[in-house]
Amino acid sequence: MTTTLTIRNLQEPVKQKLRMQAASNGRSMEAEAREILTLAVTRPAPAPSTVQAPVSEAAKNAISSVRGIWKGRGNTDDMMRELRGED
Repeated sequence: MTTTLTIRNLQEPVKQKLRMQAASNGRSMEAEAREILTLAVTRPAPAPSTVQAPVSEAAKNAISSVRGIWKGRGNTDDMMRELRGED
């Protein structure tokens, strides 16, 4: 099954880059666009990042000290004031 795809309103700089890339790869613009689209939709999705910002021990202890006992006792601003000893 063949499909025709028309791309409208392609910016001129993009078109020129596609033309140059196609020429450097020895392909027509159509073949180059086909290759780019094929690679884009068949490449495996990158794994979600598991990197997290480091949390200090003091912050972990503060969070642990209120986790589970704060429910129903106000909002996060209230919790932060209490943790800082401002109440």
